[in-house]
Amino acid sequence: MNLTHLSPYTFGCMSLGMNVEQGRIAEDVAVARQAMDAGIWFHCSPTYSRGFCFMILRMAFDQNRSKVPPLIVKVRDASPEFMRFEVEDSCRRLGVEAIDIAQLVSMDREPGNLIDQLQGGGPIADELACLRERGLIKQAVLFVDKQNSDAGLAAQSSNLVEGLTCYWNASQRELSDAAWAEVQAKDIPVIAIRTLAGATEKHPHPDCGDEVEFALRLRASFPAVRSSIGGTRNPLHLKRFLECAETSPLPKSVLKKINWQ
Repeated sequence: MNLTHLSPYTFGCMSLGMNVEQGRIAEDVAVARQAMDAGIWFHCSPTYSRGFCFMILRMAFDQNRSKVPPLIVKVRDASPEFMRFEVEDSCRRLGVEAIDIAQLVSMDREPGNLIDQLQGGGPIADELACLRERGLIKQAVLFVDKQNSDAGLAAQSSNLVEGLTCYWNASQRELSDAAWAEVQAKDIPVIAIRTLAGATEKHPHPDCGDEVEFALRLRASFPAVRSSIGGTRNPLHLKRFLECAETSPLPKSVLKKINWQ
């Protein structure tokens, strides 16, 4: 697998459930159903909106089990026990048999973390292998930033990980220059986070559409970047994301103006 089956735009669920305590549930369920009907991938985490995100998703999924989307789920991997719990708990709460792609997120910078273990062995890597053998994780990507992207890229060659994920947009590329060059040269799959929000600045060319169109055309300009995650609980915003999902690459003259930090 090389993650080519991802949808170009992935629905980010980070805002779902933010206003549950004000009784705003039906609106969020409706947006989730809108994304389900579009047949795209979802990205979620047990931590989003204090866990209410999973409640909204479970309610939406239970309304039409035939359209439960493929899921990218954020999984913290500080220890074998923590990773096992989050995977099993996420499947139980969402009512799914497996996580399609586990976004492995360890902020541990100490020697012996998961990235190190993927290259040299260890209990966390062994647990990841076990979860994959049990069928609870189908594929996995490593979350990286500039500080650990070179090591993450080396660890990505493990048969337990299919690609990388990082913050990536017109002003922010959380991969070192060497890692980005290798990603493009070897077509190593990357899932882009914050392409449609957060650090995105005004795009450098007015003839390339609005901010959404520009962001998704930027993704389409780099084949290694398989999908862009963009979160919203606004049905009109989601409609616009979907309209621009299948779009053409940016002109080379515009790409030259991109100033990644």
